[in-house]
Amino acid sequence: MTGLAAATALTPVADGRFEADLSPEWEVWGPQGGYLASIALRAAGVASDRARPASINAHFVGAGASGPVTVTTTVNRATKVGTSVSVEVTQPSDRGERLLLTAIVWGVDDELPGLEHQVDDTPIGNMRPDDLTDMATLMADRGGPPHPFWHNLEQRPLSWIDDWDNRPAADPIVHCWFRFVDGETHDEPWLDACRSLVVLDLEGWGAATRPHVGTLEHFAPTIELSCRFLGSTSNDAWLLSQAQSPVARGGLVAHNGEIWTPDSRLVATGGSTLLCRPAARRPDGR
Repeated sequence: MTGLAAATALTPVADGRFEADLSPEWEVWGPQGGYLASIALRAAGVASDRARPASINAHFVGAGASGPVTVTTTVNRATKVGTSVSVEVTQPSDRGERLLLTAIVWGVDDELPGLEHQVDDTPIGNMRPDDLTDMATLMADRGGPPHPFWHNLEQRPLSWIDDWDNRPAADPIVHCWFRFVDGETHDEPWLDACRSLVVLDLEGWGAATRPHVGTLEHFAPTIELSCRFLGSTSNDAWLLSQAQSPVARGGLVAHNGEIWTPDSRLVATGGSTLLCRPAARRPDGR
């Protein structure tokens, strides 16, 4: 598999403009949302020339495919300690350049003074990765992962529903440990943040479906993803995702997410908006 660093690599082609190659190994229907947003995040890091990312808000506006893309950045404003950058990711089509993603990113300087606190309600408890069964074992009799993307991550859920078709209704919250199978962590802060961004995007639909039993009549692609980066994961191969869907209404699903390290540091928060579509239109027919 192509590791995250190589799969999000950028080639500068002009001032504020880059080329990248979307890897088929990171597909779920098309390029996974957090993966595509990571390419935008890394481009913003170059454009901002700041030490680390503070936040990203990305809108997915077009269906993409594996292959070349162009990434264009525009600096909106640079202050003494931070820079705002707009990013567009486009891809050639038979109708010209197709816009896949548009994002706003803040980059900031390192070691800024300010408030320091963290809530104490860590979800980690005693449920460590070594104490849990990996997803490959849990799904061994189901033919393996349904999309290439899932080969990039080792997953260890804190709870598991073996008989999904006959499950009882449950609270809309899920917890899962994730580790990138390449084993790499990254000292460079913008690339390090991509690990949290990819994982944050994974569990919104899983949380939203927990209260709903029987055959689902909808699937829900992500139309918006946001993340605030509040700490490094450069020393932590495992990341814990907590995903919650407090409300779904009017065809929209709200997802709140958190990323924790094994030493109980909350390093990223954010969430996504999902748009419900009829299950019959799901691209892979599942």
